[in-house]
Amino acid sequence: MEYLSFDLRLTDWNPATYLGMAEVLASPVGESERYRFNLPADILQAASQAPRQRPVAAQLGNALFKSVFQREAQTLWYESYQVARERGRGLRLRLHIDAWELARLAWELLYDSRKSNFLVFDPAISLVRYLRLHAGPPTLRQRGSLSILVVAANPQDQVQLNWQHEIEVLKESLSELTQASQARVNVVEHTTYERLLTALQEHNPDVVHYVGHGHYNRELQQGALVLEDDQGHTSLLKAGEMSHMFGRYGVNLVVLNACDTANGAWAGLAPSLVRAEIPAVVAMQWPVEDAAATRFCRFFYRALAMGRTIDECMAEGRLGAGAAGVEPSDWLAPVLFLRSQNGRLWSEDPVRTVRSGTNDRGALADPAPQDEPFTTRGPLTSAFGANMLVNRPELRRVLRLASQPSVTQYIAILSARQTGKTTLLLNLMERLRPRYNPVFVDLSVLRAQDTKACFRYLAFRLTSEFREHLQDEADQPAELLETTAEFVAFLQRLALWVPDTRIIVLLDEVGALSPEVSDGFFSALRAVFIQGRSMSPELSKYLFVFSGAVDLYALTFGHQSPLNICEKVYLRDFDRDSVNRLIDQFKHHQVAVDAGARDAIYQLAHGHPYLTMQMCAKLLESGASEIGTEQVEAAAQQMLLDDDNIHHVLHELSRRPLQRRRMQAITMEGRRMPFTRNDPVLASLEMIGVLAPTQPASLRNELYARALRDFYAQQQEDDETASADIRESLAMPDDVAREMFARLRNLRWQALGSRGYYQADTAWEAFAAAFFAAVPAFTVVPEVNSDQERLDLVFTIEPNVPDDSFWLNYMPAVLVSRRSSAHTEVQWPIEVVRQAQLRGIKLAFVILSTPAEKAHPPFTAMRYEGVLVVPLPDSKIAELLESRGSIETFLRDQVRAAQETQ
Repeated sequence: MEYLSFDLRLTDWNPATYLGMAEVLASPVGESERYRFNLPADILQAASQAPRQRPVAAQLGNALFKSVFQREAQTLWYESYQVARERGRGLRLRLHIDAWELARLAWELLYDSRKSNFLVFDPAISLVRYLRLHAGPPTLRQRGSLSILVVAANPQDQVQLNWQHEIEVLKESLSELTQASQARVNVVEHTTYERLLTALQEHNPDVVHYVGHGHYNRELQQGALVLEDDQGHTSLLKAGEMSHMFGRYGVNLVVLNACDTANGAWAGLAPSLVRAEIPAVVAMQWPVEDAAATRFCRFFYRALAMGRTIDECMAEGRLGAGAAGVEPSDWLAPVLFLRSQNGRLWSEDPVRTVRSGTNDRGALADPAPQDEPFTTRGPLTSAFGANMLVNRPELRRVLRLASQPSVTQYIAILSARQTGKTTLLLNLMERLRPRYNPVFVDLSVLRAQDTKACFRYLAFRLTSEFREHLQDEADQPAELLETTAEFVAFLQRLALWVPDTRIIVLLDEVGALSPEVSDGFFSALRAVFIQGRSMSPELSKYLFVFSGAVDLYALTFGHQSPLNICEKVYLRDFDRDSVNRLIDQFKHHQVAVDAGARDAIYQLAHGHPYLTMQMCAKLLESGASEIGTEQVEAAAQQMLLDDDNIHHVLHELSRRPLQRRRMQAITMEGRRMPFTRNDPVLASLEMIGVLAPTQPASLRNELYARALRDFYAQQQEDDETASADIRESLAMPDDVAREMFARLRNLRWQALGSRGYYQADTAWEAFAAAFFAAVPAFTVVPEVNSDQERLDLVFTIEPNVPDDSFWLNYMPAVLVSRRSSAHTEVQWPIEVVRQAQLRGIKLAFVILSTPAEKAHPPFTAMRYEGVLVVPLPDSKIAELLESRGSIETFLRDQVRAAQETQ
């Protein structure tokens, strides 16, 4: 199984107050702000010991889970779990732990009360201790049969161990593998430094399995293994020396079956080995019973010999240990310290990925046969799940665009999560293959990487697909590419070598890249398109097809956006006929669905691909032989309680104040708002998935409507109990504010012409819509322009914004216009007043272009025939965007100043 990573950092631990700081560094759905967590003394004490009873272990694990997975982090965790399921992958929880007091705790106890299970026993979850290093990941060597070097030491001046028995237990557990020539085991007894070095030279092992004493000096933060000297007394092999030794001979895995080897952090024994570029280290937190140790090793090494990821090997070993005894301490003892990013310990693995989606290189993997009649995770292809595929018109449109004689535009497929974008890409790939050799790339494997890593990764994927056509110098392009120019040059050489008339690259999960990396990477692809149309005909071979949601929309919107070269294709929900064809699958399971139930399924999900499938899956799981509206309603209620897609929508709204307020007006107040994608708030609501692009804008389906009504009702209760905090509750999180102001600065720059004047085009309209939509009381009204040379915008004033009566004096709307210094002071106000009066408007804002040579033009406010005209110099707007000040406060101040001059 391949894994997506969820990185949780625990740091700044204060043992005096039992408080620390936590943060989600990276996950499939984003990061979190730093937050404080508390671990009381009794929890610390209990979690550092071996629990003997399962109920006690579950209670303790639940306390640990709740302490470090607080509200936002918990939401990210469950959403990441769902995304991993959709991608046909597991979810790897990587714990970054700084403090020794926290590192010594048994985090393998983490227990999710929502699922009533320990995380380590969820087949879709891996839990590892991870060290975030500045160096790149270790280089893996090619695998052969598994070579295990067993190292034992028992100095006379230490507590005597029954090490011979432990080795016999290990040999017994490995007997099946050795007899089948799948593993070779060599043993070094009474190990000294010289004997260990000689054994490493002779056997060049893949795995070193140590049996003996471990040592950790907390004051010095220094770990060591206890070897013997020539007289049989203690000789410490310090972590630094050991890491150099093992690293030199290419050891891929170290198993430390030694007391106290898992209790260090960063400078301890196991972390020191990881720092020395050993991909994985398994350490024991405490001794285990013989039966448990035998079964752990047997199943662990068997999975390792089969080429499984180290995560899967740990899971197999834990299951084996758990089957041998009832004490949780048996399966809790092993701790995995990981350096390998994908969990694979050899560069060539004979076991192929079998889950749908992509393999560890981000390429398309063979999907597994679908065990679930209604698939709610992972993409569908014609080979697997063909009976569930819906023939979507968007696929036919994209196929036509991709098959045109020449590439005139790239293609962007836009839709909310879990609506079938990846399925469409994979089926597009199948349709194109008879004629072309399209390359599928899952960008989620590049999460938290830089632009250079994106260049190298895409070059690697293309090289892998077209290797038969390439010359020797292109075999390792990833090591050569540093800049955009080098990346574009590589693509040009590749196009010359590949005889195909078109090179089609399908880039999925565009939103996985950070904004900074995204701008650089996609600007490079834009350069490929521009050069392909002018100076480099070789580059015209390339057709890039992107899929994404909110992030991709931002990249394609505006004149200077990196991907405005794309033809945008928006995925729509299934129509009623398509939903009925899906419901017809029930008859293959001898389940009857009456007409009322069919109508209810469509009305509740309204053709949303995931929600429709999920509802059908729940109905089938219920075991009912006949399905009516009562069963459908019960499934809907269950989904409202625990469905991750619905929770994701609510979470996105909770962190976006402007979108939250706009949806409240539609959902709770019955506002009828014309839909336009030029309104960034409405556009983002469409990409979040909650809003349908209808006229007027409407909720996407009844399930979302019910969830939103409950959400806003609960929010109203919270506001009533803390009315003084209403303004604070609407405050914008720092990360959202940074993103919004960065986008506004970019839109402003696009809207200004080369001479510094706002141009009468959609770029100006997009900037003005985004700028004024930052005021919760304003909603843009599309297609009301009487003068297309000017592109005036009208914003209705919402009457029910909490704690806000300022704008009510100017009901029902405000007018926003633009002027340059080409208009005289006498002409422009009168014309604006005329436009306002035609619409019954009492307040008009005019954004004034201010070229450098004509800064601060002498335009002043005026009131004429009941209309207040307020000038907004562009220089002030530019200052506001740089300082990230309050846009609403700025506009109010300008209105007050205008009133005072009258």
